[in-house]
Amino acid sequence: MKRKKDRLWPILGTVCLLCTTLLLFGFGWALKDAWAPSPGLALPSPTHSAPQSGGEWTSLPEIKAIAIGDSLTRGVGDVAGKGYVEDSLAQLSDSLGKPVRLNGNLAVSGLEAAGLDELLDGKAMQDAVAGADLVLLTIGGNDLFRASQQAGGSIAEGGGIDIELAKRRLPANEDKLKAVFAKLRSLNPNVRIAYVSLYNPFYELAPLRAPIASILADWNGSAAKLAEADGNMVVVPTVDLFQAQSARYLSSDHFHPNGAGYARIAVRVAQALN
Repeated sequence: MKRKKDRLWPILGTVCLLCTTLLLFGFGWALKDAWAPSPGLALPSPTHSAPQSGGEWTSLPEIKAIAIGDSLTRGVGDVAGKGYVEDSLAQLSDSLGKPVRLNGNLAVSGLEAAGLDELLDGKAMQDAVAGADLVLLTIGGNDLFRASQQAGGSIAEGGGIDIELAKRRLPANEDKLKAVFAKLRSLNPNVRIAYVSLYNPFYELAPLRAPIASILADWNGSAAKLAEADGNMVVVPTVDLFQAQSARYLSSDHFHPNGAGYARIAVRVAQALN
């Protein structure tokens, strides 16, 4: 009996040590993105960002920001209702060592580029843009996807998207984006603009993967060229954040990000603006 007990204690000790090691490993894995951003959170190369002019940015005692655009800037899909805006600005504030204050989230769910262009003719929106140091912007998803959706189609099932129609409308939609960028710049020659580019919410749907990827490459590439010409605009890449990971980072509608997805966008926006 004594020999059995003598053998039992080393076995129990080994099991306890293994359990403790696994616990510590799991804890470290859970916090890995806080200690060091994973490759998926780092900015891809090239970043598609414009050269950032502006001694004004570093000399300001605080940064006044506004958020405009569509449902992504409203935070649709995040059960907490936060979206990416507040976290982006909080992280930017930490990195700059100065306050970054949100003066208003003026985004409208379902908005298309032409609708945003019209809103920018209103005095309230014009005053908001004119008084801002930073504009966070999402627009274009509804132009590319919902406007090409067949009657009765469900976004969760691929939206019934007419790929050929989306391709035909792409040049006109890119012109609408160009008009939005131009109007923002005319309203405030010095404001820094962060445009959150589009990702592929249909990556898991094999028939749509390649054609949607091609359309998005054209759209995001066009935005990057406009940003480069502008000189004080950054286009924030997001395609890689959701590619092959929709189950983890998209909400139940399979179109908008969930809270974790928005958190990844927030990290990327703050990185792009530093």
